[in-house]
Amino acid sequence: MRRFFSVALPAFLTDGGFYLALFTLSHALAAAGASHERVALVFGVYNLAYLFAAPLLGRLSDRYRGASILAGGLVFALVYTVLGGLLVLEPSPAGLSVSLRGGGELALACYGAMACMALANALFWPAFQARIADREPDPKSLEAAIRSFNVAWTAGKSAGFLVGGLLFMIAPQACLWLVAAAGWAVVACALFDRRPEATATGGASEPTRSDVPKGRKGAFLLAALLANFALWGAVSTLKGLAPTLADGWKLDPRQTGFLLAVMLAAQGFGFLALQSGRWTYRPRLLAIALPVACSGLVGLIYARGLALALPAALMIGWAQAVTYAASVYYSLDYDERRGLRTGIHEAVLAGGGCLPILGGWLADTSGNSLASLWLMLALGSALALGVGGLLYRAEPAADRSTKG
Repeated sequence: MRRFFSVALPAFLTDGGFYLALFTLSHALAAAGASHERVALVFGVYNLAYLFAAPLLGRLSDRYRGASILAGGLVFALVYTVLGGLLVLEPSPAGLSVSLRGGGELALACYGAMACMALANALFWPAFQARIADREPDPKSLEAAIRSFNVAWTAGKSAGFLVGGLLFMIAPQACLWLVAAAGWAVVACALFDRRPEATATGGASEPTRSDVPKGRKGAFLLAALLANFALWGAVSTLKGLAPTLADGWKLDPRQTGFLLAVMLAAQGFGFLALQSGRWTYRPRLLAIALPVACSGLVGLIYARGLALALPAALMIGWAQAVTYAASVYYSLDYDERRGLRTGIHEAVLAGGGCLPILGGWLADTSGNSLASLWLMLALGSALALGVGGLLYRAEPAADRSTKG
């Protein structure tokens, strides 16, 4: 029960609120007539800011775990509350009326809010993930805690898109106030979290980690980061360009929200299927993740209608579960600088999250709303070769490490 309130609930609320906000802002801009590139910039601006902030604040969180988590929650709550008061979303006969109280540029307000959310996430997530490792005394309990964490944030993200798809067409303004409520609930979780750590960070008695040779650990960590970069880019493209991709798929906002929720549900079930001790430092599962995701991208490129898009989304969701779990676990297991390592992990996610900007530009210049998916297919295919090469060399790398 302690793990639920200290890990699962805040992870669920944080990602649920953030992705409901992303869904709402991107669809608000699309309703206001923004281009593919401008819609992509809603998530793109966030990821560009997060790319630089996450490693810096992640390293700082090695000294200030609790304060960093609380500060991130407070920034979330304040930004969401201001958004709810500033942005006016009203259903209209034409579809949706979007305006700002007091006037101003809608796109700039959305981008500014997302930049502030990048700061909040950079304060929150590296410290939050590192604290999970601080509190778990051995590799087996760490795997179990990471599994709970991964399922929780995935469920939150899925819920954010599902609620967005259902609520946005009926009461779009309510989406913003629901997001604000989630933000303040995260603050409450941080204030009342009193779960003790297994040991003090940096103390004489660190929690034990796996005894895999450092060279093999490094090869698996790099392979996981590369694979997760490609998968996060693909999933970010689907999330960030959802309003414009939906035109190519012939889906309305409700169906789009459902499609994204199903993809993330597949990710959650994928996390649950990763049983403790059966997948870590074993190459086959990680090696097939990118080929499976590329097959899903091909399916989405040619899908027309929800029934054809769903199987492809399921494949991408499963592959994301494999690469994300690997990236988090190998980052936390590599050495004692867990805040820095999770900061790098988060920066890789941010780098992948910037790819929809390029995808949106390609869609605008080519006139093909699905051009971003072709981009991700090309990148995923190329990185699959790199991941395969790293995993193939993992055992020799371990031998060199032990002999050196």
